[in-house]
Amino acid sequence: MPAEEVTLEVGTPKGLFTGTFPKTAKVEDVIAAAVDSLGLDRGDTLELVYNGQPLTPVNRPLVSFGLAGTVQLELVATGDGV
Repeated sequence: MPAEEVTLEVGTPKGLFTGTFPKTAKVEDVIAAAVDSLGLDRGDTLELVYNGQPLTPVNRPLVSFGLAGTVQLELVATGDGV
């Protein structure tokens, strides 16, 4: 039986955020958890990047990107300020 959760190790400007999420969690939920945990600026436009590819749109579930087990991601700021 496949695992129902995925562990994400997310590199951010303020350090590493590690969290375990249901594989049906949305990308935007992971971003919000990292922002809350590390005190990142909520005004920034952020996206998760996996192997150089942004996980968009953010309302897609993690499982739709094929993420399983323990996955390393990056949280990067996008938009006008970058």
